Amino acid sequence: MKTGWKKWLHLFLQILPLIGVLSLIGVVAYGIHLGIFHSTKTLQTFIEQFGHLGILFFIILEIVQVIVPILPGGISTVAGMLLFGTFHGLVYSYIGLVIGEIIAYFLVKHYGHAFVKMVLSKKAYERFEASIEKHHKNIKRFMMLTFLIPFAPDDIACFIAGISRMNFKEYLLIILTLKPISIAIYGFILLHFVNLFIF
Repeated sequence: MKTGWKKWLHLFLQILPLIGVLSLIGVVAYGIHLGIFHSTKTLQTFIEQFGHLGILFFIILEIVQVIVPILPGGISTVAGMLLFGTFHGLVYSYIGLVIGEIIAYFLVKHYGHAFVKMVLSKKAYERFEASIEKHHKNIKRFMMLTFLIPFAPDDIACFIAGISRMNFKEYLLIILTLKPISIAIYGFILLHFVNLFIF
């Protein structure tokens, strides 16, 4: 019975990104119909009506996004920049992602490979295993490089840190200092293309 439950949960987690993308398309289509995407100003005016709840929802989305990637990498960050302004969007994204990466670290520390296998697809898990094999002697260097390279799989790097012997203080120092750099780089790159093709 337990095995069947895990199987269905794993299946749900694998189709969740597809649900996320379809939901995003639906929201964008609805927003275009209402005229919300006429400009960044109309978009921000729309989100302002939700007050602090909008900010809280976005931060929670970013937390979950680390553990279960609902949207393609970087999409949620650029959404935050559009919704709350460039600076505030980056700050809210940073807060959510850091909290999510802390939670991910402890989940992997506690549940080990079983948890990673549950949330990752078969292909991603194979990359995870290969990365452990390749970088097990210098996890710290691997994490730092992953956070500095735009669009690198830093979620997998966080899972590897949880599996490894890296202590929490080292891990926290890396994500606190390097995460703002990676967020800003891919955030501005994606924002440029969004402004180019949508606004």
